[in-house]
Amino acid sequence: MVRSMASVYCWLRSTSSANTEQNKSQFFTKSILPQQGVGEKKEWSAQSSVEISWISTDKNNFSRASYAINNYRLLVGQLEKVNVCKIDTNAQIAFWINLYNSLVMHAYLAYGIPQNSLRRLALFHKAAYNVGGHVISASTIEQSIFCFRTPRIGQWLETVLSTAMRKRSGEENKLVSSKFGLKNCQPLVCFALCTGAHSDPSLNVYTASNVEEELKVAKREFVQANMVVKKSKKVFLPKLVEKYVKEAYISSDDLLKWVTENVDKKLDDTIQKCLDLRPNKRASLIIKWLPYNSKFRYLFSKELMEKPWWA
Repeated sequence: MVRSMASVYCWLRSTSSANTEQNKSQFFTKSILPQQGVGEKKEWSAQSSVEISWISTDKNNFSRASYAINNYRLLVGQLEKVNVCKIDTNAQIAFWINLYNSLVMHAYLAYGIPQNSLRRLALFHKAAYNVGGHVISASTIEQSIFCFRTPRIGQWLETVLSTAMRKRSGEENKLVSSKFGLKNCQPLVCFALCTGAHSDPSLNVYTASNVEEELKVAKREFVQANMVVKKSKKVFLPKLVEKYVKEAYISSDDLLKWVTENVDKKLDDTIQKCLDLRPNKRASLIIKWLPYNSKFRYLFSKELMEKPWWA
């Protein structure tokens, strides 16, 4: 499903950021319920990834993507027959990651790219598929299955909205959690879930046979690509890492050690230099958190684009 949706996005790729509220897709609605420092400037070349900074949903573009769209519709229809409980834990993790990512991408086509935080929050509750007879939204996958909420601007408001919505859908969410919820917390999934924001990790396809290693690779690639060391004085880390360390119970004093284990030698040496210049300062005081950027963007990994979506 991820490959199929990625193919659609490549057809609809646009450099324009016109208001998509006027261009919502009729094809999809029916099927869906600091300054520069070391490591800061990243070159996302065609050799490493494909960047989607906007999508155009006019009829001409959709006609060119019609084959991939029809294929995706068939895949969505088959979800009603899926029995996720019969597959092993790793297969479940891969299934829910891939489903979440394709569902959120589908939602942008169905409802348009939200122009404010409130509409973006609402998108994760509206976007839903029927999976094995249960209506499961993107928000449900986060909270009831992974027990993890991706970083989003305005989450205080989402907490209020979720409290109000639980009065109406609390029993269904409990049922989904008891039936599909994973037994153990999976903090590494934060490096795999893509919400269409600039601060997100790149989009990949995850496999049942190798999901554990694939998640570790996604973690290392994200940290390497998104951390900044400024003037050998401060280490700036993305908000997603802050979310991860809380879920993984990594202490603030152990955080820099964890970072050095997930970057290349050049960045490692830069961090060590930063620590050597301030030997009397606690490691946690050297760290600063980069603000979360919710501006629309997808990065498709090289591996995702090398293999055709129908494979």
